[in-house]
Amino acid sequence: MNYFEWSTEYEKTARELEAVMDKLKSRRRTASESEKKELSDKITFYRHCRNECRDIANHLMQRHRGAA
Repeated sequence: MNYFEWSTEYEKTARELEAVMDKLKSRRRTASESEKKELSDKITFYRHCRNECRDIANHLMQRHRGAA
């Protein structure tokens, strides 16, 4: 696997995490107060993972292009 393929995989994972976050956000709108806290914590965790995936994808793409 080359840097471009790795970057694509990480970007795909970031999009999948974004979809999970969207579902959790929808559920949070109608949740009770205790559930809202739990859902918010999950969203925060997934946001962190998504951001890490995007950072890694960008780094790998730079490697592919020879910039790093």
